[in-house]
Amino acid sequence: MKSLLKFFVYVFALVSLSIGSYHLILSSGLAGGLGAAALLLLVCAVLFVAGFYAMIKGGFVFLRIANSGEAAGLMVFSVLLFSVVTFVGVINSYVEYTVGERGLSHTEKTRLFTSTVLQIPTQQELQKESKNGVAYYHTTENADEIEKFDGVLAGKREEFNAFFGTQDKGGLAIEFHQEYSSLEESGGMEEISGFYNGANRTIHLVPDDPFWEVILIHEYAHYQSHLFAEKNGLNFTRTPQWFEEGMADYLAEDVADWVDLETMEIVDFHSLDDPENFDAAFSDEFDPYAQSSLAVASIAEAYGEQRIIELLGTKSTAEFYSTLEEITQQDLAEFQDTFLDEMISDQQAADEKYNRLLTAIEMERFAEAEEYAADILKTGDEYDADEAMWLMTDMYLQQGLYEKAAAYTEQKLKDKISLFPIDDLLLLSEIYLLTDPEKALKYHLEAEKEAKASGETDYYDFGLSVPAFEKVNSADPLKGFKILIEEYIVYNETIRKQLLKKMEAEYPGAF
Repeated sequence: MKSLLKFFVYVFALVSLSIGSYHLILSSGLAGGLGAAALLLLVCAVLFVAGFYAMIKGGFVFLRIANSGEAAGLMVFSVLLFSVVTFVGVINSYVEYTVGERGLSHTEKTRLFTSTVLQIPTQQELQKESKNGVAYYHTTENADEIEKFDGVLAGKREEFNAFFGTQDKGGLAIEFHQEYSSLEESGGMEEISGFYNGANRTIHLVPDDPFWEVILIHEYAHYQSHLFAEKNGLNFTRTPQWFEEGMADYLAEDVADWVDLETMEIVDFHSLDDPENFDAAFSDEFDPYAQSSLAVASIAEAYGEQRIIELLGTKSTAEFYSTLEEITQQDLAEFQDTFLDEMISDQQAADEKYNRLLTAIEMERFAEAEEYAADILKTGDEYDADEAMWLMTDMYLQQGLYEKAAAYTEQKLKDKISLFPIDDLLLLSEIYLLTDPEKALKYHLEAEKEAKASGETDYYDFGLSVPAFEKVNSADPLKGFKILIEEYIVYNETIRKQLLKKMEAEYPGAF
C-alpha cells in the first residue's frame, strides 16, 4: 500500500516539476534557461544515483525507500524528468539562439520551435485556406492576396517541374506575415524579405512586399530543389549555399543587374559554402547574393542550363567543386577570376551603345538617336531596352511630339515588354493631360489598378492623385490642375513645364 502511494507521489511530482520547469526555463533568456536546466538536470542526476544506490542496497532509509521496486521507481522518475528538462532546454536554447533577445513568452517559443518541424503557422490566429495543393496561412486582411500567389505558382509549377524533373503534387505551405519584424522573428534572421523552411516545407514572406513575385519564385525554387533532392535520395544541404541561392535567383530571373561588374568585389567561393558564413558575408561593400546569382548565370549562359541540374545532382560539396572544374575546364581560382569576363564585355558594349544614344539626344540628332535605340532594342537585354525606350519617350516629349510619345509608350504596354507598367501608365496619364484629359484619367485609374494587383500601392499616393485627375475632368478642372502641379503629382519635368504654360494661357494669373 505504501509503495502504491509513493507511485502516485512520483506521478504527481513528475507532472508538477515538468510544468514548473517548462515555465521556468522558457520564461528565461538563453543564459538563464541554460542555468535553470543545468540545475534541474543536476537534481535529476542526484536522484538517479540515489535510486541506483537504493537498488543495490535494497533500500535507502534517508529517502524512505523500502525496497528495490521503490528504488526503480525513483530511477524512472529521474530519467523521465531529465528527458522533459532536456527537451524544454533545447526548445529555449534553439529559439533564443535563432531569434535572439525578443522577450518572447513560453507559448510563443513553443510555437516557433514546433513550427520548424511541423507545418503549423508561427503566428497565432491565422486562418488556413488550401488552393491547388498549397496551404495558405493568412489573416482576414490579406486573404485576397492568395489569388495572385496562386496565379504565379500556376505559371511556374510546370516550368519548374520540367527543369528539375520533379512533380509538385502538393505539400507546400505559404505563411503570410503582416510585418517584417514577425518574418525576422520566425526565421531567426534580420533584414530578410522571405525564407523557405525545408523542415516543414513552408515559405514565409510579406505578401505586399513590392518584390513579392520575385521573392515567391526564389523561395519556390528552393522548394523544388528540395523535391529534387528527395527524388534523387540526396541531402538537401549537400551543395554550397552560394550555389543554392544563386540557382534560386537565376530561376527567379533576379540575377544582379545593378552592380558595376568591373569594380564588383569577389570573395573566395569556399567562404560562402555554409549558410552561416554566407549570411555573415553581407556588408556595405559586398552582397553574397550578387556574386552567387552572377556565377550561376554565367554557368548557364556558357555551358547550358542542364549543367545547373548536373551540379545540383552532386552528392557533396567536394563532388560539386570537382564537377564544376570538369564543366568549366578551370580550377576554382581560375573560374573565380574569369566568370564575369563575358558579362563585363557585354556590359561595356551595352554602355557604349547607351552613351551614343544619350549623346545623340543631347545633340538633338534625333534620327540618329532612333537608329541607336533600335539597335539597343534588338541586341540589349530587357533592362537596356527599357532604359532606351524611356529615353526615346523623353526625346519625343522634348520635341513636343506628345501623340508620338504616347503612342510609343502605349505600344510598349501592348507588347507586354514594359518592366515597370505602373510607371509607364502614370507617364501616359501625364502626357494626356496636355492633349486628352479623359485619357489621362483612364490611364491613371489603370495605374492604380495595376498597383493594387501587384501590392505596390504604398509607393504611390493615389488617394490624392485620383481625385485630382477626376477634378480635371469635372466642370471645374482648374482645381484639379492646381493639385496636380502644387502637390508635384506631375513628375515628368518636360510635361510639367508644358502643362504650366498651358495653364497660364488658359487661366491667366491662376498659377
